[in-house]
Amino acid sequence: MGLFVRPFRVKSNTQMKGSDKKKLKAQLKTCFPDLTDDDLNHLIPNKDEIITSKVYTYGGESVLLYISNRDCVFFQLEKDKTFFPTVYTLWKHPKLLPVFTTFVPVMAKIANGADLMLPGIITDESKGIKAYCEGLLEKGDLVSINLTNNIAPIAVGRTHRSSEDMYMAVGRGKGVDIIHSYGDQLWTAGSRVEVPSLGVPSLPHQQKEYVDNDEEDEEDDDEVAKEEEELASLSSKLEAAKISQKEPEKEEPEDTRDPVVVMDELMDNAFYQSWKTTAKKIEFPILTSNYFRLHMVKSAPPGVVLDPKKSSYKKLTKFLANKERHGMIKIKELQKGVESIMAVDLEHENIKYFRPVKYAKVEEDKPEENILPCDKEYCPPRIVELRTVNSNVSKLFANFKIIKGRGMTGAEVRDIIVKYVKENGLQDPVHKSIVKLDPILAEIVLVKGENHVVEMKWDDLSTRVQDRMSDGYSLQFPGQPAEVRKGKLDPVELTTASRSGNKKITLIYNLETYGIDPQEFAHKCQVGVAASTAVNPAVNRKSGNEVLIQGNQIAFATNLLLEYYKIPRKYIKGTEQAPKPKKKKK
Repeated sequence: MGLFVRPFRVKSNTQMKGSDKKKLKAQLKTCFPDLTDDDLNHLIPNKDEIITSKVYTYGGESVLLYISNRDCVFFQLEKDKTFFPTVYTLWKHPKLLPVFTTFVPVMAKIANGADLMLPGIITDESKGIKAYCEGLLEKGDLVSINLTNNIAPIAVGRTHRSSEDMYMAVGRGKGVDIIHSYGDQLWTAGSRVEVPSLGVPSLPHQQKEYVDNDEEDEEDDDEVAKEEEELASLSSKLEAAKISQKEPEKEEPEDTRDPVVVMDELMDNAFYQSWKTTAKKIEFPILTSNYFRLHMVKSAPPGVVLDPKKSSYKKLTKFLANKERHGMIKIKELQKGVESIMAVDLEHENIKYFRPVKYAKVEEDKPEENILPCDKEYCPPRIVELRTVNSNVSKLFANFKIIKGRGMTGAEVRDIIVKYVKENGLQDPVHKSIVKLDPILAEIVLVKGENHVVEMKWDDLSTRVQDRMSDGYSLQFPGQPAEVRKGKLDPVELTTASRSGNKKITLIYNLETYGIDPQEFAHKCQVGVAASTAVNPAVNRKSGNEVLIQGNQIAFATNLLLEYYKIPRKYIKGTEQAPKPKKKKK
């Protein structure tokens, strides 16, 4: 099954340096000697930004992606350091790898995660033992797959057996283990360019007809697998014993039902299971998105990904609305565009008589992750706006041994002014609200044309001193010391843009400043509004990532920042771009 058939999780993104690009090109030149220097410079441009993204696939594989202009051009499996070209690269260099041609209907099977079976490979039987790529392939070699109507490759994989063994298998069993294909999540994460038309491949005049018989293919594969085990036992009985123990675990009965029906059943069972387990004593109200993430997802069988979009409901909101119509839960929109579950009827017969399943715990070696300041449960930072001592006011603060660069709150600044005025006897004895200006204060607060001013009110004096100081702020996350930084605190920035076809998208920046994980935020938006999302390095910015959401989702993102992340409204920019609610017809 392909590595990227199901969604993968991004762990980190890094921009490549010039020296890293040079090293990468040298490695690719070794792996793919047919690529010229010009080819490599086109695929990995020296002047363009190249991003390396470390991801974990659904099956737990650690993979490095090399991304140029949104498209992954190569990826590398970390366990064996093997480089693979993506379909985006193969469309530019269709002869980069040895090619197998298959029938057009097989494409649908590959897209659903199937490997390429030998009956699906078109060969020239007159070549005999050289029928499969001139007999040159060894087991595990990289190959690409194209279709009878187009030279452009639609998949890349590894040979399941050598050319000679394929011939000896007489068209029975597996031919190629598919790693990546057109239409999978790796292709979806890029620009989603359709397969280009590069012409029709040259095929033998007499070729077998395509027969769609999955059961026969599986039986053939089983028989060939047994033959391989017998051959292996001749060289090592111990190794054969290990293989015979592992083989049954790999082959599981295939669910032949409609995938939509299967997902509906998984969603229902996870819903009922949650109210019998983790959500039994839940506190209301709870955001529907949080309920799904914290309870339904955890109530699904191990290794199963709940995806409302693959169910008949298409959206989580419609699924939960169905349960509300049947009297199981009550839902209310407490904030515009944000729904919450208010109550559940645990005595409803569907919930009451549901028998929860006890799943065996699967212990896995979890990769180390970068833990955010607030760890898994987000806690907003304590934000304090500061005034920073600079050369404009340094003479005043030097009297109290406060050096340049020190950040102070407005109250602390006022205290220093009060001390200075009292120690120097500058307060008017009659009018207590008036302060006489000595040379130091006059130099700080007076502007051009005010040479005649010799006194000032307390409030005006304090305001003018602070205006002459630099901006600064302090961020303190729970359990960590406060971090004092210069300049103004960048707000979380929300904006909209138009892409191809005049489709609106929402872009969100500066989440990391507030300790918010962009991947987590994107997931909440994806579930909350049932729209596709992506996290990419922020373009034309010094650092950070941008979260992209399909459609104008400013209202939902604003409510999420205010209600869940507790970010003060003054630190959220762009809320006015939210679509105005439609007027109800009278």
